[in-house]
Amino acid sequence: MQTARDGNPQSSDSEARSDNVRAIPARRGTAPRESEGIQVQEEELSMATAQPLFRMRCECGRSWFELELKIFVRCPACERLNRVHIT
Repeated sequence: MQTARDGNPQSSDSEARSDNVRAIPARRGTAPRESEGIQVQEEELSMATAQPLFRMRCECGRSWFELELKIFVRCPACERLNRVHIT
């Protein structure tokens, strides 16, 4: 059942609401000022993956990288087995 505010049963609720609507003037041509507050920007968020990377160095002077922290590593240059310690 539709009723109107003016007592006319033929008018709809949307017509009654349109009487209460007023236009808000748009701000055109004005650049935002620093004092207006914080500027918010929306953008899509994606994921990044990280891997730990360990730099190994043998007594012979050769250095290389490993993805896993091992107790013993073999030097790719001199083939010596080295015990790993963290400095």
